[in-house]
Amino acid sequence: MLTIKKRLFFFDIDETLYSNKKKAILPQTKKLILKLSQMPNTILGIATGRNYRNLNAVEELLPLFKYFVLMNGSLTISDGQIIDESPIPTEHIEEVHKRIQNYQMMAASIGINDAGLYFDEKKDDMELVKEYQKTLDFAIDNQFYLKEKIYLLIVVGADKDKFAPLFKDLDYFNICVWKNHIDLTVKGVNKYYGIKKIKDKYPDHQLICMGDGSNDIEMLEAADIGIAMGNSLYPKVKAAANIVSPHIDDDKMYDFYEEHIL
Repeated sequence: MLTIKKRLFFFDIDETLYSNKKKAILPQTKKLILKLSQMPNTILGIATGRNYRNLNAVEELLPLFKYFVLMNGSLTISDGQIIDESPIPTEHIEEVHKRIQNYQMMAASIGINDAGLYFDEKKDDMELVKEYQKTLDFAIDNQFYLKEKIYLLIVVGADKDKFAPLFKDLDYFNICVWKNHIDLTVKGVNKYYGIKKIKDKYPDHQLICMGDGSNDIEMLEAADIGIAMGNSLYPKVKAAANIVSPHIDDDKMYDFYEEHIL
């Protein structure tokens, strides 16, 4: 008798489902997600650093996903309902603001739908702010973190070599280091933290996770099958995975899954 596998998939968005270079979901990726969504005993989820509003990059595929682990695991949503959340305490956000005052750094506070960039006019170079706003699309709002729950802090700026040392003693943060910024979430919160809340509901399902970034390491390590993107810029990501896919822009995702996973 043929046994149908029970599987739970989680995909990163940027440079995994969505090509930032081509600003599109490529044809084989669309074909793969559609195929998986039609398979029995298969559940699809997204695990991303993006907030809820910015899921629009993969808007056409969203109806095929049941679970959303957002802002590096700080917010988990199913069917439009929050099932777990870990907002950052206000005093911890203010400590970050205090620490960056003497550096060429800025902190963006990310809420469920919106974000605000903390800007110190005495210190920050407005040209630098404008440059980051091209990619981050955050409005300057020094009071934003007081107006709603903040789930993720992103620290950017010219002094990027000082990011990790500046915050390493703050034991109430989980620190994710990238090449040009750092992400701060509540201690112990990462993508796998959010995924585990869902995996616990499906103990018999095999967990398969796919991603390319620094914030994907924990979920790749914890997955039954961790798949690193061939385009990942981080050796630790590939080392954490069981298998490495082709580069996203090669548009070979369906072929890869057909050979290794399906």
